[in-house]
Amino acid sequence: MKHLVMLLLVAACFPCYAQLCIRDGENQSPVAGATIHAGNAQHQTVVLLSKADGTFSIPFYPAVVIIRAAGYQEVTDTITGPQVKNILLYPVHKRLEDVVVTGQNQPVTVSQSLYNVKVLSAQRIQDRGAVNMMDLLASEMNIRVISDNILGSNIIMQGITGQNVKILVDGVPMISGEANEFDLQQLNLNQVERVEVIEGPLSVQYGTNALAGTINMITRQLNKATRLQGGTNQYFESVGQYNGDVWLGKNIKGWNLMGSGGYTWFNGYTSAAYKTTVNTPDGNVRGKNWSPKQQLTGSVKLYRRFGNINTGVTYSRFYEDNKAPGNADPGTSYLTASDNRFLTTRNNVTLFANGRLPHHGYIDIVNSYVGYDRNSEQYIVNLQNASQKKTSEAMTSFSSWVFRAAYSRADMGKHQFNYQAGYDINLNNSTGDRVSADAGRIDDIGVFTRLGLKLFNRLDLQGGLRYAWNNRYDAREVNFLGTRLPLISSVNMRWQLNTEWSIRGSYARGFRAPSQRELFWDFRDANHYIIGNPSLRPELAHNFIVQAQWQHQAAHGTWMVQQIAFLNRISDKIELVEPDRSTLPVQYQTINVARTYSNIPDFETMGFNLNLSYTQTDKWQLKPSFGLLWRSGSNSMHRKFNSAEAGLYVMYQWRQPGIRFTTFYKYNGPMAQFSIQDGQLADRTLGAYSLLDFSAGKQFFARRLMITIGGKNLLNVTDVEQTGNGKDGLMLRSGFKPALPVAWGRTAFIKAAYSF
Repeated sequence: MKHLVMLLLVAACFPCYAQLCIRDGENQSPVAGATIHAGNAQHQTVVLLSKADGTFSIPFYPAVVIIRAAGYQEVTDTITGPQVKNILLYPVHKRLEDVVVTGQNQPVTVSQSLYNVKVLSAQRIQDRGAVNMMDLLASEMNIRVISDNILGSNIIMQGITGQNVKILVDGVPMISGEANEFDLQQLNLNQVERVEVIEGPLSVQYGTNALAGTINMITRQLNKATRLQGGTNQYFESVGQYNGDVWLGKNIKGWNLMGSGGYTWFNGYTSAAYKTTVNTPDGNVRGKNWSPKQQLTGSVKLYRRFGNINTGVTYSRFYEDNKAPGNADPGTSYLTASDNRFLTTRNNVTLFANGRLPHHGYIDIVNSYVGYDRNSEQYIVNLQNASQKKTSEAMTSFSSWVFRAAYSRADMGKHQFNYQAGYDINLNNSTGDRVSADAGRIDDIGVFTRLGLKLFNRLDLQGGLRYAWNNRYDAREVNFLGTRLPLISSVNMRWQLNTEWSIRGSYARGFRAPSQRELFWDFRDANHYIIGNPSLRPELAHNFIVQAQWQHQAAHGTWMVQQIAFLNRISDKIELVEPDRSTLPVQYQTINVARTYSNIPDFETMGFNLNLSYTQTDKWQLKPSFGLLWRSGSNSMHRKFNSAEAGLYVMYQWRQPGIRFTTFYKYNGPMAQFSIQDGQLADRTLGAYSLLDFSAGKQFFARRLMITIGGKNLLNVTDVEQTGNGKDGLMLRSGFKPALPVAWGRTAFIKAAYSF
């Protein structure tokens, strides 16, 4: 009332005023009800509200006006005299926090999670032009992707190789690929909504393999508001890669039915550096750094909600035909060549139920079957008439049954208490031509619980235990607190010091049981002698992570500084090593690749990451990152080998035409694989390289169609040299190679995503 009376008096005394209008900066519509604080040097002040048409008048000038409106950025302006002027307010596009599920008692926001969860969204997948997980992860900090034309693309996380990384699809563990590590090129992203990445052990929740980290691929869900939905993704890359899929979903009387099918065709790639290593009379190089391949995917999902419980069934199938052509054989006067063909089939069936129960309860049940078949064929090709003859064939099958359930409860009150209890059963089996006769089932059973406490709405504490049993090793080797009990433990803490500062800390006891491949693999041919070791012991690890984060909300954007330090100490790490060749059968003593699995007494990685970020609503994002990694252990005589990395992500949204520009840069410093040979320390070091990608995307037809064009590997990196006198490289099973393929040269791409 006081302000209204003052406004009327001032208006009566000052008939000459400035006429102004407040408008939305994006659509030019008037903004009604905005609050205007006006003042001048003579200490005259007045508080006004904009009218329905966005206009307002000030009774004196010059004046400084501060304008605020709900949902808009604050604006300060100077009015020098009577005039007609539009003042533009731009909306504050507050991005809703991501909700994460991996490793959590219940779905929570990223800021509430006790873990540092990295969420790679559908928008990031589109910006990257990512077809598979190799594309998506190549520029992520603390992750290396190492590739081979036969073994595919494997991951290194926190300096630990990929057999220690748990790969999940909607919470279901996937069976590893040919090298006992998952080939990231076989993980298609067309139906993936987001990817959640957690570094460090989640052994209490997920058991074996979740030692270096866990990656969970979350697939698409139907929109409840639309009965019939569908879409397609189509991708073309100038190297000769084509990828696409179609999907369709319908809501039928409360039931949700989705189906999809996709393809990938890749013509293969041969780098100029690789060609120089091949000598043929006619200069014809048939071999390729990156093998040609065709992939087919399909899935069906049926689910519905009963009250607060979501339940359903999914089936998915993956098929890959990977052809590895060989170079002309000088032993046959270059008249023949040996070609390899690898056929991979993976089937997955999952029954699931999850949702909220009364009294703050939450239940999550997953029962699944995963089958993996790999058929390796070899051919002799007559290069004169292109005829071929199959000379060998080896079929290997792996299967896994998973039965998992967890119940969680949180009592909401001043002192919030929460807990979780569950079981996790994994039954694994292997058969085939490359598995020893002693192979059989490996059963891993765990019962786990976690207890949490929230104090003063600032401090979250949680402790967890998992009781482990395995039919192939004595789980009592975990030796919890010297009691010989097979208990895996973890402790987590999140402390919100104030509105800007937070600290996370964790300790986890990691473990990994020897896999079927490591115990029973039996691969012998003209070039390989790779044998499993039934006497292997499980890997045991101590992991420590500390993270401090400062986040400040300024008037025009958000600043963030994040510092992370980690330490992994692994006992009895399982690695492929070269055996004493004199102990091998005579015919294998001079073979190209001779390996067996062995326990390495000590292995250690430690690192530090600094991540910076500035975000200006949805217009600007600037994220530089820096990292240092040290690796050492028994195989390095405890000498530390270091590696540096740096990354940069830049996003700019050009509002008027609605074009989104993104840049991804990653520097990977030299990284060594070390071993002791003839009593001496030897290493083989992959050289430094940088990857740079750029894209521009725009939405059309009411955001139903998204077109992204761009360039990948703009620095034209292909093969990266390996130096040193060691015999083992980062891709252990590939044998001695002077270089490893990192990328297939500079390319252009276009990706279109349409949905209705």
